[in-house]
Amino acid sequence: MIFLALFGGLMLILSGFYLANSWMEYRTWKWPTFMVVISLAMMVIGIWRLPVWHHSNKSSTASSSQTSQRTNASSLSSFSNQQNMTTNNGQDQSNKEMYILRQLQKGYSKMGNVQFDSSTKTYKIKPTNSDTKKALNYLVQNPDQGSQIGWSNLTKSIRKTSSQIKPGLGSGYSISLMKPGSNTTLYTAKDGKTSYDFTQK
Repeated sequence: MIFLALFGGLMLILSGFYLANSWMEYRTWKWPTFMVVISLAMMVIGIWRLPVWHHSNKSSTASSSQTSQRTNASSLSSFSNQQNMTTNNGQDQSNKEMYILRQLQKGYSKMGNVQFDSSTKTYKIKPTNSDTKKALNYLVQNPDQGSQIGWSNLTKSIRKTSSQIKPGLGSGYSISLMKPGSNTTLYTAKDGKTSYDFTQK
């Protein structure tokens, strides 16, 4: 792509001289202007497609994702430590559950919303992000294609979050990822371990 950028830059210079000469000598500008535009487009595309730009974008995205996960993990770990110190102060279990719900809602806000089912002690992640919904619906139709959408990374993240809420809430709490637009469970982690994965039927 660097060749395209250099070639486009050289053509742009020559086209510029051609345009100036054509206008001064013959008062024509359409074809020379067209050549200038094409040359400029080639140079811009060549520069844009250089590997350095794409590497930078991928690194930025990965860094942002890791930062978000670390922030969420830090909040939950801090909560767990706080609960270990304040359990004897009589803090209500319901308040703990609601605190965790708010933290999970923040942590998964880009994916969708989170609801808590007190009867089953389950935090349900319901995807609303269009890209996430498309990916999960595709996976539902093609369970063997999990690697294409990063299923293992997603379930690992949910499993890790499940283990982080255990010290603060106690055992028996689950985090489930729901199928978009339904109440069907795709994945559940309980006390830091996988208890259900629809791809492993």
